[in-house]
Amino acid sequence: MDWDAHGLSYGIPASVHEKLALGHMVIANGSRSALKHWARAFPSLLVINVTASPEVLAERLVARGRESREEILERLKRGSLTVEGDYDVVTIDNSGALAEAGTKLISTLEAVLAGRARN
Repeated sequence: MDWDAHGLSYGIPASVHEKLALGHMVIANGSRSALKHWARAFPSLLVINVTASPEVLAERLVARGRESREEILERLKRGSLTVEGDYDVVTIDNSGALAEAGTKLISTLEAVLAGRARN
């Protein structure tokens, strides 16, 4: 599958299906705008919605240096950080220390793996 977001093109190779069929966990960075496509392609999808406050997000986008000030303002104006739709979602607030959000992410992934091990 492939999609466009924020002026860039992204894609997930078909080989991911082979990994999933073997019971592997596959982690991919995606776009909220493409979730309906992800859900069709990957029925066991777990969305880990990483958010940050608009102020923190603006600072991080400026630091990346990939978008102009106008593009960043437009992006912040149009983009909700919530996940709309019927998805299995875990939301992690990454407004604070990176280590704190990282710990939550690891705990979430460990819970997924533990659930698979019991099946």
